[in-house]
Amino acid sequence: MLPWIASAWIVGLFLGAQWQPSSGPFFVAAALLGAWPLARYGSDLRSGLWVVPLAMFALSASLGVVRRDAPPCRVRGPVVGTAIVESIRYRQSDALLRLRLLDARVVELGARVPEGQWISGRVDIERAPPRGSVVRFDAELGPRTTLRNPSPHPRLSPPAQSCWAQWRNPRPLELQESHPWRTVIHGARARVRHHLRTILPEDAAAVARALVLGDGAALPYERRQVIASVGLAHLFAVSGLHIALVSGALVALLRWLFAGLAIGFDARRVAAGLGIPLTLVHATFAGGSPSASRAAATAALTWGLVAAGRRPSAPAISAAAVLLLSAPDPPIALRPAFLLSIVATSAILSAPRQDARARWRWLSSAATVSARTLVATAPLVWWWFGGVPLVGWLANIVVLPFGSWVVIPLAHLVAITAWIPSGAQLPADLFSLAVRALLAACDTLAPLAVTQRLPPLDPAQGLIVLVACGLLLAARRYGPRLGIIVAASMAWLIAEHALVAREQPRGRLRVSFVDVGQGDAALIDLPDGSLALVDTGQGGRHPASRELRALLSARRRSRIDVLVITHGHPDHYGGLGELLDEVAVGEIWVNGQLLVEERDGAMETLLSKALDRGIRLQFPSELCATTHEFGGAEIEVLWPCPRYDPRLDLNDNSMTLRLSYGRHSFLLTGDLEAEAERALLAQGRVLSADVLKVAHHGSRTSTSKRFLMAVRPALAVISSGAGNRYGHPSPIVLGRLRDAGVDVLRTDRGGGVIFSTDGASLDVHR
Repeated sequence: MLPWIASAWIVGLFLGAQWQPSSGPFFVAAALLGAWPLARYGSDLRSGLWVVPLAMFALSASLGVVRRDAPPCRVRGPVVGTAIVESIRYRQSDALLRLRLLDARVVELGARVPEGQWISGRVDIERAPPRGSVVRFDAELGPRTTLRNPSPHPRLSPPAQSCWAQWRNPRPLELQESHPWRTVIHGARARVRHHLRTILPEDAAAVARALVLGDGAALPYERRQVIASVGLAHLFAVSGLHIALVSGALVALLRWLFAGLAIGFDARRVAAGLGIPLTLVHATFAGGSPSASRAAATAALTWGLVAAGRRPSAPAISAAAVLLLSAPDPPIALRPAFLLSIVATSAILSAPRQDARARWRWLSSAATVSARTLVATAPLVWWWFGGVPLVGWLANIVVLPFGSWVVIPLAHLVAITAWIPSGAQLPADLFSLAVRALLAACDTLAPLAVTQRLPPLDPAQGLIVLVACGLLLAARRYGPRLGIIVAASMAWLIAEHALVAREQPRGRLRVSFVDVGQGDAALIDLPDGSLALVDTGQGGRHPASRELRALLSARRRSRIDVLVITHGHPDHYGGLGELLDEVAVGEIWVNGQLLVEERDGAMETLLSKALDRGIRLQFPSELCATTHEFGGAEIEVLWPCPRYDPRLDLNDNSMTLRLSYGRHSFLLTGDLEAEAERALLAQGRVLSADVLKVAHHGSRTSTSKRFLMAVRPALAVISSGAGNRYGHPSPIVLGRLRDAGVDVLRTDRGGGVIFSTDGASLDVHR
């Protein structure tokens, strides 16, 4: 019964996070379904019929628990106050903290920051406070970049909303309060971390920290990518495997000791009883990750039943652990590590028993378990991480035993030597050799990871993969399995065809103003099937670069026919380098001013890269002379024509486009400012448009009243970052738009927005 209730609870959390349906109908249905078992069986909860109403109650109870959109960070400026340390992610040389505010105020205004607001910040690895402690902080706060866009590949869980902290003094956090046992464990972890970094080479120390302390981010990013590509990410993190190994070893050791002492009690039950606190302490010492917590709860419940003289049921114990952990903290159940741990454990527990008399039974069992965990986790791994490591089936058979029975024990042995310095070098040397062998095995298997990157799934394809994997796990013969694979492949291809037809529309003009934070990017699906992109948002480590490329991939776009760079500011061209590496580009329309007046040479380098790849460059002197037609749609370059004005700055020379199809039109203005607006009006060009992309992110230096009167838009889009430091959009501009009767759509408030027209009607998807 418990597995069904836990499954219904998890499903309800997912449904609630996505659509937030009403719980009322589910409660009514649960009551009606429970009426007949109650009348027929009375209070006999052993009846299997009770599973239906109880599961329905669990489903309905979880629907409204997780909010779809957490409250965004509205704070910018110096803030002092107290906060509780909710989580710490240790990296190579620093730690990323996540704090929840208790009592904080803005320094200059004295205004109180809402309690419960999340903030994140980096600190030196030696100065990280204990998890769960209360600290006093002094920091400059600002919103973290959280981007939201309509996509064929939607998020499964709500985006994280928090403020980013820049500490204002060398000692940013002052410890106010901490539980003694947390302080002890924190000190022990710090001692082990320092010991590992001192006694081991850099790569071995990073692996040891990941295995013993849960510092998975201590491994370099490139190394983590290789490990994930071969399906061994769970080996290099404190997962259920590690907890089970250490917990089982501790209880077995205690049982052996007590059996030898002849203490007059059942050694098995005594050892299991002591195993409960030891397992929980070990999970906390190892970082307390979601998968480690789930495994520790499972092990503690198991040892508790054994100590009580009861025989534990593995499925019931696992389900109970899920409910115990997720009931007080429901969002944890939507985290990938937690869910993957649940799914993998369920696949292992439901595996068919092997014939004890069969030859090579251990190999057959390992192959079966590896295949089942791969299939069970494939839908989640594909959805969240964009690929399925099929080579992981082989890696978990060949490499995992070595990692489990050699590398993990040696890592813990080296950690113990932090308190026994004498003789520490031999275990350290053995561990270093084992790590080299393990990493070499990963590097050898990496070229076989051909399915590491797969097309992002849309909901229909995700459902197909989910159902197919469930049926594969249930099937017991190869014939039905082959049939399932063939049928699922055909269904997936049909869904893929429908996705391409939907996301690459013909006979319609679709303009998607992409939320790229403080920057601009607009994808234009033209009626003849070609694609234009106006500006690329910021590049480098900024999330905008990943967001834009992910959206192109989700829409199955591998070519941009026309790429327009309105002017030479990084928030408009910064993502060009990454795009050139991943998609084909037909031609680039560019303003020559950014090549002449650019200071750091970054844009010149990017355009040289484009020329080396045979991409054609076009400048206003060529573009202004004609109207460019694409299947009935027209793109006109209105400014700067016939060439850029050297007396104006980069903003005022922004390339301005008018896009029209049938009765509807769009005006895209880059960062055009007041002086260029006056010059454009003086030229007498047709500026009227149904949709205006407001210039310069809504800056007060743009969008004058005269310009608005000439454009006469019904709708306006402002692309700006939430809580940006420039104060965009300006209240003055918002007032002008409001006075003109314009409906304003803001990416900082509502995320990306899509307009679609067949030339007669105009649809808006916010």
